[in-house]
Amino acid sequence: MKNKNILILGISLKKGGAERVISLILKKFIKDKSVSIYVVMMEDGVDYDIPSNIKLVTLSKTKKSGIIKLLELPFVAWQVARYIKENNIDLVMSFLYRPNYVNILAHIWGGSHKSIINIRSTTSRYLSEGLPGKVNLFLIRLLFNNSDLIVSNSKGVDEDLKSLMNITTDTKVIYNPVDVELIHSKKNICEDLNFNFKCNVMYIASIGRLIPLKRNKDLIDAFYRIQKTDTNLELIFLGDGILKNSLIEYCVSLGIDKKVHFLGNVKNPFYYLSESDLFVMNSEIEGFPNVLVEAMACGLPVISSDCKSGPREILEEEKYGLLYPVGDVNVLIEKMKYYLYEDIDMDTIRLRSLKRIKSFNINRIMSEFKELFEKVV
Repeated sequence: MKNKNILILGISLKKGGAERVISLILKKFIKDKSVSIYVVMMEDGVDYDIPSNIKLVTLSKTKKSGIIKLLELPFVAWQVARYIKENNIDLVMSFLYRPNYVNILAHIWGGSHKSIINIRSTTSRYLSEGLPGKVNLFLIRLLFNNSDLIVSNSKGVDEDLKSLMNITTDTKVIYNPVDVELIHSKKNICEDLNFNFKCNVMYIASIGRLIPLKRNKDLIDAFYRIQKTDTNLELIFLGDGILKNSLIEYCVSLGIDKKVHFLGNVKNPFYYLSESDLFVMNSEIEGFPNVLVEAMACGLPVISSDCKSGPREILEEEKYGLLYPVGDVNVLIEKMKYYLYEDIDMDTIRLRSLKRIKSFNINRIMSEFKELFEKVV
């Protein structure tokens, strides 16, 4: 592949799974002399380090409602189409639904570029999201088959899309990459809040947005019941969201606010993971949960809700971690107690986890993306 101009299109570079993948792609492909990388984000915000020689274009710096964001899609597509023409873009690779719509609309409206769209979560989530969900499903049916390739980040996401839509365009599954070397280089370095990890305490860690879909309250309920008979147990949440204040108040009402720590967004979550004893994820919906793989890379035993896509695939049933039915706190408690109190060989868990995450090694995944670029362009 020679002298190709590739545009990466996303919503923003704030904390998130797709955003982390974009940042890793930028770091890898900026070194490739056969391509020139351009970046356009629809909204303001950068929480990840990106190469200094990348010129980031932001289309909007004002907050808008979800309906307004959908209504302005034609205008945003016109802006992107103009940018594509001015910079002779050969390929646009977009991440998440709104950027995917914009990518395809810019292509339909005269763009000569090839379009690759990335979906990062199950499409069926929109079935229960009222009018906005119906609008999104309509746009997916209308537009997605006009792309040159649809990339899903797990087999579950790919199968979910095809169960709802008659997909006629080519599809491919490429897992999210994990930079194991980076994780290992940072896991012993505190770059953020210097939290005091106590020697005689076991720590349970959770990473993600504090929003309804992440079901953070399930973990608090499970922790509350377990800590009644174990005074040397504490819980850490990394991440922010609309439920943060209500979750803090809930912990106060249960009398466990001194044992549950909300540390917010941190630049280096790997330090907190490496100092913890167990990782738990409670999501109702996922695509490919990066945090699950990153916790495994830090050597932690992991427990995840058995949500529709991602965890079961990553853990290969329960070969590399434990699963529990979404929302079933009683089963979650059983799984947590197993890892916390049973006599298990942690070295074996670490070695098995490191073996499993080789499938998601960044060099392997980036090679898949490069092959994809060469095939499409």
